[in-house]
Amino acid sequence: MMKFKSILFILLTITFFSCDNEVDINEPGQEITIVYGLLNQSETRHYVKITKAFLVDGNVYAGAIDSEKSEYKPDELEVYIDEFTPNSFYQRIVLDTVLVENKDSGAFYYPNQILWATPENTILNKNNTYKLTIINKNSGAEITATTSLVGEISVAKPVDYQKVVNYTGNLPMEIEWRSAENGKLYQVVIRFFYTERSSAGIMSVKYVDLPLSVHRSSSTNGGGKITEEFYGASFYQNLKAKIPNPDNGAIRYPDSLHYIFWAADETFTIYMDVNKPTTGVVTEKPAFTNIENGLGLFAGRYTKIRSLEGLTPVSIDTLIDGQYTHHLGFQKYPNP
Repeated sequence: MMKFKSILFILLTITFFSCDNEVDINEPGQEITIVYGLLNQSETRHYVKITKAFLVDGNVYAGAIDSEKSEYKPDELEVYIDEFTPNSFYQRIVLDTVLVENKDSGAFYYPNQILWATPENTILNKNNTYKLTIINKNSGAEITATTSLVGEISVAKPVDYQKVVNYTGNLPMEIEWRSAENGKLYQVVIRFFYTERSSAGIMSVKYVDLPLSVHRSSSTNGGGKITEEFYGASFYQNLKAKIPNPDNGAIRYPDSLHYIFWAADETFTIYMDVNKPTTGVVTEKPAFTNIENGLGLFAGRYTKIRSLEGLTPVSIDTLIDGQYTHHLGFQKYPNP
């Protein structure tokens, strides 16, 4: 299951009465459907989060942790995605509910949340467009949104034949790729996997992410050259910041690396821009949504992974004895 980051909204509706000019802030208003979904053709199952705005009398945070106020029941909605080729309708993909049971704690209800999902092994075509339709069976309301997909990212560095990576040099390291068709926003994440053996001999695989800079392409036509430079020392500094000291008797072994290339379309980019924290004196922001008869986001993104076997021997030595990570309990795998 993909890791699905939910974006929820709390909308407070105020209804005004014309006769006596009194205001009743608890008068029921029109139900507003909130939608968040990102289609990614590099994945084989696709998820949409659908909730509703709610009105709460009293503490809004107390209402946010109550799923009854904002979550639709599975039998309340009909949800499907129609796929269109450049010339005609191709197929209808019906979504069903799935229960996510490991949602992290936060302002909203957890650990269980309902998502709507396509069938497993649903393959999307980057040349087609997709229209989401949500029908509220109680009210008859129809909520729709349409998106295209982000095309292929072509990675030049790391090169295909590269197996290991060296983070000990003093010169900046370079990552290079070509922008994707319909892609606008890009970010590379370096994911380092390691195995931890507890004092009881229990082995567990873990990972740490190093997010690099966010880049924007000058156009969405694809093929533009994008480069990222960073210093190898930042890899070890990131491990120091994110990996806790090992428990007594625990040992860690370095494993593989993934260079994960993320691309998002222009709609997603606009949505992120509008919802960035405000730093100026003007705090009012324009609302942005591409959901018809609702609020939220339905957009495209793409993921490409370049896998590497691991670190060079000198990089492993630095991991074990270097100034940033010598205390983290890393060792070389024992000889077989």
